[in-house]
Amino acid sequence: MRITLELSHRKPTVTLPVNNSYLISSLIYNIVDKSSSEYAERLHAKGYRLANRAFKLFTFSPLYPGKRQKWVMHDNGTMTTGESLLHLTVSSPKAEFIEHLVIGLMQEPFIWIGKERLRVETVWKLDPPEFSGDIRFIMLSLLVCTTKRESEQYPQYLFPGDEAFERVLLENLCRKYQVLHGRPFAFKSEPFSFTIDQDYVERMNGKVQRLITLKEGRSDETKIKGTLAPFRLQAPKELIEVGYDCGFGEKNSQGFGMVKC
Repeated sequence: MRITLELSHRKPTVTLPVNNSYLISSLIYNIVDKSSSEYAERLHAKGYRLANRAFKLFTFSPLYPGKRQKWVMHDNGTMTTGESLLHLTVSSPKAEFIEHLVIGLMQEPFIWIGKERLRVETVWKLDPPEFSGDIRFIMLSLLVCTTKRESEQYPQYLFPGDEAFERVLLENLCRKYQVLHGRPFAFKSEPFSFTIDQDYVERMNGKVQRLITLKEGRSDETKIKGTLAPFRLQAPKELIEVGYDCGFGEKNSQGFGMVKC
């Protein structure tokens, strides 16, 4: 399920850090906490578990100025818009998460993202697309995949075309499916194929990898690498729906892996 928040302000411009995913993730937890502090704490600390792995099972889009206008980027790591309305979409297959989010939004009409105070004007539910076993997606945020050997200290980032990329992406979707449904996904004869849009790659001169900084300027600052480009996915539609709702790849609750049709 997806909901979109329409946010407003009365200032001439709004200015945010370019790397603002952590601010929005924190905002979402704070909103949920207004509905149920117990659920917010459990979600943040434990998530939904499968063996030794934890999944938060939600993701969110970048913050878009009204009418999909582009932000004005500045050399000091900030971005500005003069648009009076901003939009944020949050996605999760867990009804309890969406319910707590909506209830939390009803408790207080104003929210803070960084130093900007915004008013929640409206919240509406988005209809899901018609899922099939072969579908084209546009990435709204970076798709992140990693692998790590026991002997390695740090994970290795994977990108489309890497030998292990499709396997790691598929395994991630299967784990999320199992967490959601309480059983492993039963494969039949369906193919699994991830194909990046080569026309887009050429238009971007091959520059479809991005580096995002989380918690910038803090002692626990983290840099995340991922891919941002349209892609075609052939897969069982049940797994495609999981990716659409939860986010594809890793670090979804930090704002990665969200797509649209």
